[in-house]
Amino acid sequence: MYLLDKVTKIDEERNQIRSYLIEDGQINYVTSSFDKWNKKRVSMSGILMTNGRIMYDDELLASKDFQGFQDRQSYLIKKGCTGVAVAPSVQYEREIEAVFKRAKHAMASSTLDYVVGMTIPISLLRPAVLRVFQQFRIPFVRVEFQSFQQLTTIPWTHISQTLLTYPTVLIPVIAPSSDRLEAALLKEWMVYCSDFQIHTTDPLEVLACWKKPLLQKVGLYPNKGTMLQGSDADYLLFIDEREGQVHSIDQKVAQGDGIVYYKKEPVVVVLKGEIVKTYETISLKPGYGRLIEVIRPGRFMSLQDVSADVYQQENYS
Repeated sequence: MYLLDKVTKIDEERNQIRSYLIEDGQINYVTSSFDKWNKKRVSMSGILMTNGRIMYDDELLASKDFQGFQDRQSYLIKKGCTGVAVAPSVQYEREIEAVFKRAKHAMASSTLDYVVGMTIPISLLRPAVLRVFQQFRIPFVRVEFQSFQQLTTIPWTHISQTLLTYPTVLIPVIAPSSDRLEAALLKEWMVYCSDFQIHTTDPLEVLACWKKPLLQKVGLYPNKGTMLQGSDADYLLFIDEREGQVHSIDQKVAQGDGIVYYKKEPVVVVLKGEIVKTYETISLKPGYGRLIEVIRPGRFMSLQDVSADVYQQENYS
């Protein structure tokens, strides 16, 4: 057990001084100050902290051998990734169980925590298939399509009803085409999802850091991607390059200055309380990562979050 004392925490919503009590890889307590703590205390003066990054990667499972797998993980950790989302492809319903088990087996030697989704052609988007995904607690599914006609053939009402028990997030994957057609297809997808109250999001970008709304929809929040009491102790540390100058915390993370910290390579990467990167040194721990089993996607979304989600989808209409 140790205390991260008075660190400058920067994130999307607010930026302030916080102290974190870390125990057994989780955040035990969060406070603005902990002056009476008389055990192990780590001074964080001159240090900036952000949440560990959750990212989607389409190359990790494609690694040809163990060394390639390790090299890709090192690259992800260098980017500040502490949790990786993978989504192997299936073409037929009968393949789902085998593909899911192969993905879990391949990720068993992972240093990073991981969540397993699936990638399917839109022809597989039907209630029976979704129930199989629910059986294996697969929280997000990437759906490949390329035409308006494909969208009209989907039994949207039955899809919506099936997703009431386990609201898997459906994420569009639009086949390469003209930018205008791709935008029109995405808009139509969003309209359908809004009309039938289905959780969705924009197409996933490889190695893009997931924001809070997506973490909530998929069901990773608040275990991952945040630093609250009970969250995993996943965090990134940066040297405050403006230390010694008089600036408020808000100024440190203002547009055009602090936003650099969301793109920069972290100096230190910590996963569940264990250091996996220090400067240029990556410390892989095969088998340390665990499968994140999502009990129910979207279970910590407030009514305000849901309303904002619907509003965002309606902007496409």
